[in-house]
Amino acid sequence: GKVPASSILVSAPSDRNLDTWRESGCRTTHCNLEVLQESSLVFLATKPHVLPGVLQEIRPAVGPHHVVVSLAAGITLQALQRLLPAGTKVLRLMPNLPCVVQAGAMVFARGTGASAGDAALLKSLLSSCGLCEEVPESYINIHTGLSGSGVAYVYLFAEALAEGAVKMGMPGGLASRIAAQTLL
Repeated sequence: GKVPASSILVSAPSDRNLDTWRESGCRTTHCNLEVLQESSLVFLATKPHVLPGVLQEIRPAVGPHHVVVSLAAGITLQALQRLLPAGTKVLRLMPNLPCVVQAGAMVFARGTGASAGDAALLKSLLSSCGLCEEVPESYINIHTGLSGSGVAYVYLFAEALAEGAVKMGMPGGLASRIAAQTLL
């Protein structure tokens, strides 16, 4: 990636959620406020029902130098801006699963406090994970259906291709690998 793992500080309530990050060389903590103290770019990757509590906790520590990026599905920019200090630089990001293998598609929208420079920074950092596009916020839910569910449909199609090859006599493992490669 574009950022050394040792420069990334990850917070989670339990060690279970932090083990993978530690194995990648990231620093970890159980204190969300520590992340705010040490970082200017903050990603909030929580379940939607957890996010309001996290925002309430970090709100006093959010300053004008912070850029806050939410990955919580369904939490609008308007809601984020209401729960954070006025003028906070907020962006809403929606990635998809193939980002894990640097072949994903992400869209993001920026709130009223975020600048074109903040958007360019986010796009630059995330481009190594796949396609990253700034869009109107109304496109984010469309993206979720297209790119999130679309991956599942492509998987089903690949599975059907492989099953067809198996029925014609090809070994299952080979058929699966060829079907997957065919769809790249």
